[in-house]
Amino acid sequence: MKFLRAFLFTLILTYSLTLLSCRSTAQTIARDLRLNLGLEPATLDPALASDPGAQQIARMLFLSLVDTDAASAAPQPALAASWAVSADGLIWEFKLRPDAVWVRYVPTTERFETKRAVNAHDVVYSVRRLFDPRLNSSFAPTFAPLIRGAEDLRGSDPQKISAADFEKLFLALGVQASDDSTVRFTLTRPASDFPSIVSVWLVRVVPREVVDAGGSAWTEPGALWTNGPYVLERWSHNREIILKKNPLWYAAESVRIERIRLAMIADTATALDQFQNGNLDSLDPYGGLTPSDLDRLKDDPLFAKNLRLTPTGCTHYYGFNLNKPPFNDVLVRKAFTAALDREVIVSSQVKLGEPARWFTRPGILASPEISETLGIAFNAPLARDFLRQAGYDKKKLPPITLAINTNDTHERIAEAAAQMWKTNLGAEITVKSLDWKGYLQTLREDPPQLYRLGWCAYVPDASNFLENVFRSNAPDNVARWNHPPFDRLIESATRETDVTRRRALYRAAEKIIAEDNAVILPLWWAERATLSRPELKRTFAITDGYERFETWRIE
Repeated sequence: MKFLRAFLFTLILTYSLTLLSCRSTAQTIARDLRLNLGLEPATLDPALASDPGAQQIARMLFLSLVDTDAASAAPQPALAASWAVSADGLIWEFKLRPDAVWVRYVPTTERFETKRAVNAHDVVYSVRRLFDPRLNSSFAPTFAPLIRGAEDLRGSDPQKISAADFEKLFLALGVQASDDSTVRFTLTRPASDFPSIVSVWLVRVVPREVVDAGGSAWTEPGALWTNGPYVLERWSHNREIILKKNPLWYAAESVRIERIRLAMIADTATALDQFQNGNLDSLDPYGGLTPSDLDRLKDDPLFAKNLRLTPTGCTHYYGFNLNKPPFNDVLVRKAFTAALDREVIVSSQVKLGEPARWFTRPGILASPEISETLGIAFNAPLARDFLRQAGYDKKKLPPITLAINTNDTHERIAEAAAQMWKTNLGAEITVKSLDWKGYLQTLREDPPQLYRLGWCAYVPDASNFLENVFRSNAPDNVARWNHPPFDRLIESATRETDVTRRRALYRAAEKIIAEDNAVILPLWWAERATLSRPELKRTFAITDGYERFETWRIE
């Protein structure tokens, strides 16, 4: 019996240790990250990639000179280890890191080949290619006015000028390599947000020899050279893209996920089903939850704790036509702003958003902090007092038209707002809905008294809101507002590189448009809702829309 007991004890102990060993092994086995890209990318060429999925993958494959912090949007070193600006703000110089290399991954042999170092001439080639009229990049018109010579190059016709003259346009472009590790940009005007611009859109660096030799196939697996945290392992068109960790990337030791599988599920409801069935680790980078999904899942104990609402770089607002009564009177504009309860509008109609008090989304670099007391808060008695001061205690407000583009959500919000203005101010509002094309034409030709618009930043910086929309000569200044003190603040901010002083300048500008002059009525700062599995430890793309897969891990 003693022998039997000893034998059984040994057997149980051995079995237990085996189980523990298996569990430990299972915990250390790395598994693939399973995500949904949504749609088949039209291209992975970063100069042509215009859809979000293509842009996301381009970020994983190709370095920019600068990266941005996912939470604060502060510029961080990437391909460039450091940068500096001239005293007049017109010349930016970037020093490249010495350990970035071009890597070719060969899927058939699973080999990684180091081709050569990434250098400043690669940067120059990539910027010239962006503005080359033969490529027809959709990004070129946005940034050409900023780079010296870019408008001339972009606007040229290679069929109508000599090859020598065409080459002169390339040489005159405001980007040059001083040596293999230094690249210099010459701008047409000061732009303190230039590091943010090069971090997001202006240039993802590509290899000249592969692009020129490969035609449209240069981005296919096996042909592609990359310099980012991942390489392209497989592209099963319209089905799946697989990214594989690049062990030759300069920060490869920090990358915890070996392989990323990106499915192409266009229908967000189907993607949600796949997540619920355990086939996706997150609903990002494509899709997310609708307001109806949010209402359903936030009360589900299995999913509620994994829900995450994150800010986006978008602001929705109502604009006033400052040239049409009654909104040619600032007191009336203040009255309409104070009479709208945005808390109720957002909670009952929007759901995925936060009531806005000024224009620039908090969290964007150099924007006002969320704790600021800017803007005009909801206060119905104060609204009526503004209206009385404007003389509308003795006369009646004229009929007012609120124009919106056709959209169920915008229509519900407009009707709710019209009812609030009727209740709190006695205003009679007619909501006019137009298709998007007709709506834009109306805004260009004859904006109504009130109109709906939104703005989503393509650069995570406050300048992209205030300078691009409300500066007097800005192309998106629908209100046709011209206010020299505002323009002077924006001009000072474009020259100021200290982020604290820039924030103070932009705060003063926000006070002018959202409070003192009430040029707009801010409605909400948009949010998005997503689900991620609890074992996925990740960051969230808050400021620029790019997920940082290289920082994620699965536990």
